[in-house]
Amino acid sequence: MPANPHETDSTLTLVSAEERPDLIPAFAELGAAVWPKFIGSDAVVERDWDSLFSERLRRHQFLILGRDAHENERVLATSNSIPFHWPEPDDETSLPDEGWDAVLTTGVEAAASGQKPNALSALAIVVAPDMRGSDLAERLIANMKDSARQSGLDALVAPVRPTKKPAYPLTSFADYMGWTTADGAPFDPWVRKHWQLGARIAKIAPRSMRVQAPLSQWTEWSGLRFPVSGPYHVEGGLAPLMADCDTGLGLYEEPNVWMRHRLEVSAR
Repeated sequence: MPANPHETDSTLTLVSAEERPDLIPAFAELGAAVWPKFIGSDAVVERDWDSLFSERLRRHQFLILGRDAHENERVLATSNSIPFHWPEPDDETSLPDEGWDAVLTTGVEAAASGQKPNALSALAIVVAPDMRGSDLAERLIANMKDSARQSGLDALVAPVRPTKKPAYPLTSFADYMGWTTADGAPFDPWVRKHWQLGARIAKIAPRSMRVQAPLSQWTEWSGLRFPVSGPYHVEGGLAPLMADCDTGLGLYEEPNVWMRHRLEVSAR
């Protein structure tokens, strides 16, 4: 784990939230430009997200800094991860079906109780929209691997959110995850990026995030109206929103896919 800010190349600097607590608001600001509006209303996000920036956990949250045209400091990308205790690291099927929500909760509880972790889970990597296509995501994944190794942890896992799934709303998540390119790589570009950096698919997490809210709130988020009960595709969603007109509530349960990175120095 880097002890001090250090140059990633001649123009970029990698720092942790521990080193630059003044930049903690930038995580939310950058995320707001990327994530679907409803993601922040996941109950676990609302309860536990800020704990990532507590004194115990902020050293696992990173930013890549650059300069704008006027030489002002600018946040180009961020990453979030959390150490947690994985009872059965030799059995990848033991990773929780509740994916992202479960590992965030488990990690926050472990940090609060002093439980010794044995694994690191990625939670998010966000790259500024105008920096897409750069190698910033790769740099942040490599930094997570270094952090896990240097912290003496046994594993790096990630509940990965496939970026192109919303473009295929009629395809089940399981079928989508089975798609490959002509050379046998995963079809989804974000899953493929992890794969190219040495990760393998472990299992699907069918209930990785859960958002339940009044249908009126879903209308604000999506612009849709819900005249009858049933499934609806909302922009950015990986699974259908289930609308219940009798209760006036909409439930969205998002699947992710667990991936496990190799921690040896050499990569695929």
